[in-house]
Amino acid sequence: MSVLLIGSTGMGKSTFGNYLLDPDDKHMVDNPTFATATGDKPMTQEFKVARKKVQIEGGRNVWLGVIDTPGLNESATKDLSHMIDIIKNLNECQEIRAFILVVKFNAKIDAQYRATMEYYSKLLPGPFKNNVLIVMTDYATDERSVKQRERQRIDVEKVKHNTILELGQCSNNQITYLSQLFMIDCQPLSSYEIETSLAVRTAILSYIFLFPPIKVSNLMVRKADYIKKKDDEKYWELMGEIEGYNKRLITVRTNSKDLLTDTHIKEIKIIEKESEIKNLETKLRNKNTTEDVEAEHWSVNEEMRMMQSMTQYFSIKSPHEITKYRTWTNGGCEFKTVVQTSHTVSGRVEGKFMRGLYASITLYTEKKIKYADEIEEIKRRIAREKASLTQCKVELEDYKKLYKELLNEMELLQQYINERRTNVSKAISDFMTVKEAVLRLKELERNY
Repeated sequence: MSVLLIGSTGMGKSTFGNYLLDPDDKHMVDNPTFATATGDKPMTQEFKVARKKVQIEGGRNVWLGVIDTPGLNESATKDLSHMIDIIKNLNECQEIRAFILVVKFNAKIDAQYRATMEYYSKLLPGPFKNNVLIVMTDYATDERSVKQRERQRIDVEKVKHNTILELGQCSNNQITYLSQLFMIDCQPLSSYEIETSLAVRTAILSYIFLFPPIKVSNLMVRKADYIKKKDDEKYWELMGEIEGYNKRLITVRTNSKDLLTDTHIKEIKIIEKESEIKNLETKLRNKNTTEDVEAEHWSVNEEMRMMQSMTQYFSIKSPHEITKYRTWTNGGCEFKTVVQTSHTVSGRVEGKFMRGLYASITLYTEKKIKYADEIEEIKRRIAREKASLTQCKVELEDYKKLYKELLNEMELLQQYINERRTNVSKAISDFMTVKEAVLRLKELERNY
């Protein structure tokens, strides 16, 4: 079973711890486990654990682990260093049987004791309430000391009562008056005093054994007031950063939505331009060929008397270069001396008909010749549309790149916000991990 000794400098923690482990004079005087104070100089400067077999009521031997702790409220760096050591060692102990509040009989509870009590009572509120006993040291039982207390009108019961009340206030009123206060002299001289102190020691050990063990693994370091004050300042700083990042996140989200809309519009525009280019290219292919197309047409339709002969001259001019021509008659006439040049076809048509003269001639050219101007315009339109398409695609890629950048910024902003929210949770928490506490200690050491 392990016990934790709590108290301020000069209250006799180390001496009491030695007495619990081994009350023999050789141990207490010549080779104590825990170094004791000399004059006003405190000896317990670090967390120390010692284990030894002890005997409780009924003659049963049990292993006792005594943990001697330094008092707090010395300085910011020393206190935090002590807290880190305390938590590390408590986690290694894994369980504690009791917290023993060591205070000298009729001594004044000083600021260091109050700070130490407050820290442990907040660190382990449940166990601190249920597994605490108080030990008053330096309670001499010799006849002279008894008479001296009577002469000084020191009411022992009142001292006990007031001590419990005062310690209760230091521990956030978690300690109530139970049969948990023992008074002992750890440096008895006479046989009677030795016998009395040994009996109290056995009673204390037996009482401790009755406590249920307290699991203390995975404890965290409780923040002292000066750290909490710093963290309060950090809290408002973090909240300001979160607000700033949230505002920027809202702006970026709005911009990304607008950009996404613009991207969709641009994609539709690209599809439309690609379709327009395809239509123009189809139109170009249809017109830019050597296929024949009508360039000009001439016809004659003359009514005449029965059996009358008739000759009709013609000269047809085409706006386009003529590639060929085709004649037609109703069978009662024929074309004579037809002459073709690049842009004209001339000649005559002769016939004798019972009713009239019917004939026609059609001039042909290639489509690419007839539609040359239109083809050039289509080519210009295709070139413009392709240039516009290229520009649209460039703009689309720019939109996509910018949208990706905005998404990355949103992700980064959200990451910043989450990190600061985590730090806010740490700032408002009354506890910190040992690792965090070590970092805070290094920070304190740099600043001081």
